[in-house]
Amino acid sequence: AAQLIAMKVASELRNNKNIVLHPKSHIAFDEENAYQALTGLKGITIGTDFEPFDCQSVISITEKAAALVVEMPLRRVGFKLTQWEQLQQMSDWAKQSNTHFHMDGARLWESTHFYDKTLAEISSLFDSVYVSLYKGLGGMNGSVLVGTSEFIEQCKVWRKRLGGNLWSAFPMLITALEGLDNNLSEIPSWVERAHEIADDLAKIKGITVNKPQTNGFLIFVEGDKQTLNDKAKQLTQEIGINLFFAFNNTANSNIQVAELQVGAGSVDITNKEISNYFEELLS
Repeated sequence: AAQLIAMKVASELRNNKNIVLHPKSHIAFDEENAYQALTGLKGITIGTDFEPFDCQSVISITEKAAALVVEMPLRRVGFKLTQWEQLQQMSDWAKQSNTHFHMDGARLWESTHFYDKTLAEISSLFDSVYVSLYKGLGGMNGSVLVGTSEFIEQCKVWRKRLGGNLWSAFPMLITALEGLDNNLSEIPSWVERAHEIADDLAKIKGITVNKPQTNGFLIFVEGDKQTLNDKAKQLTQEIGINLFFAFNNTANSNIQVAELQVGAGSVDITNKEISNYFEELLS
């Protein structure tokens, strides 16, 4: 609910319901436009199915907007990040146009390596930042919304209205603190390992990979979706390695796509075992 709250408050402060975001963003795609259905906001979607939008696309919008939302990284287009210069330009545009600049930073922890910037440096471009406590950090659940004290004060009433003021949140905070202590410092090594794994997999015939920008990336495999998923399930049962959720269709019926994410759960799996898994999958 935290991101719906941020957008709703930005809208109320400007008496404007328009929210600019990518059609494949988590807020629009995975939450099935809950921000519109639950809070009465109106989405203005820009960008393609394959890349984050750039500042020129933002500037070309003809309608006045209350908020501009950037997901970092944009998972559904392959965990891709907006270039730093583009973020700076968007930040300047937002200030000049009195548009609230919000970051969906559910995977912000995993993005610093790409920019070679600190969390503070990246966040300074935005008016509000949402971070997840359970993805890279590995906590049970939960999130944090960050902004100015005045903005966060405005958000509190909407936290209650949307059921986010949970009395049972304490265990989530404990596991999040453990994640900050134990996992945060390891994330850069996960990103580097994602590059190594992607390079290894790219050498296997029938596999194409996107160059990782974070610890997650897409792998494209030749074959029938059901056949690949059945064999992947069989391999997982036989050797005890579970590397991804499932293959999904692409525009090419003979090419299937899956997400690979490197994290704490893959520490005990060697790069060689991962390569062997996919070689066996395609044999």
